[in-house]
Amino acid sequence: MDIEGGCRAFVAVGERGSFTGAAAAIGVPQPVVSRRVAALEAHLGGSLFDRTTREVLLTPLGRRLLPAARRVLEATDDLRAAARVGEQAPFRLAVPEDLSPSAVATLVADAKEEGIRLRAVAAPPVRRAELVRDAVVDAAIVTAASGGSRWSAPLGLASGDPAAGAATFLDELAVRRGDEGPARRVWVTPEDDNAPVGDALVRSAVAAGCRPSQVRVAPLVPALADVMTSRDLLLCTEAQARDLGLSWSPLGGPALSRAYRAEARPGGAPAAAAVLAALAGAVAHALGAAEVVA
Repeated sequence: MDIEGGCRAFVAVGERGSFTGAAAAIGVPQPVVSRRVAALEAHLGGSLFDRTTREVLLTPLGRRLLPAARRVLEATDDLRAAARVGEQAPFRLAVPEDLSPSAVATLVADAKEEGIRLRAVAAPPVRRAELVRDAVVDAAIVTAASGGSRWSAPLGLASGDPAAGAATFLDELAVRRGDEGPARRVWVTPEDDNAPVGDALVRSAVAAGCRPSQVRVAPLVPALADVMTSRDLLLCTEAQARDLGLSWSPLGGPALSRAYRAEARPGGAPAAAAVLAALAGAVAHALGAAEVVA
């Protein structure tokens, strides 16, 4: 007994009140629909339709079983969809290495909801560009100039001081006569060590009276360790500060943003553009950024 075929014919007739209409809806000849319904009735041991009038009406048994038949079809369709997801090759996406594990896991889960089997490859900025150029990944989230970005997030300064919150101005960090202790530093991770952000921060800091050496570049872990054990600050997004357990404040003065765009590998499948479009919102959430409206 073809339970799925019988249920599909049963539901189609029950929803349309016509064997002819059901046949057109599911794309099989009308006699096939009749045979499938008859086989299902024999299997269930009762009539599903009253055929004694000009109309095709559900019997009490048919009305009771129609919702269950719909659930059988939904489960069958879900099973096929799950099989398709399992069979397809994973879409390899290079993402920033500083993303938290929970952000990456959420991105993968969101992709699964879209029917996309995603493999996230964490890497620093330069390496992400190399991975997509060398076709090691299908696409990469790469640093973008502000005018060509798909996602953008304002940058501010994070610290271990729970009282932080108001805007922090760079001239507050300038060394003045009589100051005790080492000068406060701003740590910049490789993610922001570029001309639009890192270089602009150094220029603004010097203009505000800071020493160039007060802006330092280091990987996230050693930079975070210094911030947690001193009065130093970390340049990052608000979402990243929250993930790291730091207090975040906007940067007073220069308006700096972490900007990204998606880059597909050269000669890649046309479907890559559709995958990236489907994941745009999920990527924004993972980056703690907003989608840029073109």
